[in-house]
Amino acid sequence: MATVKGSKQQKMIVVPYRPWKTAWAQGSLIALIVLTGVVAYFAGFGKGVDENGDARIERDGLRTEVAALQVSNTALNQQILNLEQASNVDKEALNSVQQTILSLREQISQLEEDVLFYKEILSPDNQEDGLVIGQLDLMATDNPSNIRFKLELKQQGSNEDLISGYANVNILGMQDSQEVSIPLRSMTDVVDSLDIRLKFRYFQNIEGVMVLPEGFEPQKVQILAVAEGESAKTVQKSFGWLVRN
Repeated sequence: MATVKGSKQQKMIVVPYRPWKTAWAQGSLIALIVLTGVVAYFAGFGKGVDENGDARIERDGLRTEVAALQVSNTALNQQILNLEQASNVDKEALNSVQQTILSLREQISQLEEDVLFYKEILSPDNQEDGLVIGQLDLMATDNPSNIRFKLELKQQGSNEDLISGYANVNILGMQDSQEVSIPLRSMTDVVDSLDIRLKFRYFQNIEGVMVLPEGFEPQKVQILAVAEGESAKTVQKSFGWLVRN
């Protein structure tokens, strides 16, 4: 072979031409890539399933715990309600007992007064005979201006004569910085005249509710009782203004 001077010759290697081998190599590379992707996908999916499963287990556990707490809270609320109801019942029972005790005390006091009253009427040892002004009771009501009253007039001694006469009842006090005397007739509808008629052998009660005038401050009750006829007698008595509850 002739050599040409002045130019550099490149070495060349002649290889066999096999197009099917190149395609196989490319296909193998693609398959490897696809296989790698599939393996990665399933690996990630499996991990996700495991993690999701753990999350579900934890969620279910929390739901169970919340349900248990709700049941416990409901039970505690019911206990509180039961205790409050029991407390209210106890308070009502205590108030009822206290009211009963007060009522019994008032009844006992009234019975004692009645016993003393009848002893005074029937006792032969009384030095005073004829018409006597007995007990005056003043009792409060729900309205401070309304006062329940009960005045007892009686006959002491033999009780053979019928007492007939009248009584005057006046309430003394202050109104507009002045002393005033107001007849019972002006404060109650159970008395229709200044002279309250009396007619009895043993005793007679004058009772009802008096309504105090606005601005009036009572201080005492003054009573004048007169027996007419064969048992003629005049008695007077004053009571301090003492209102019982």
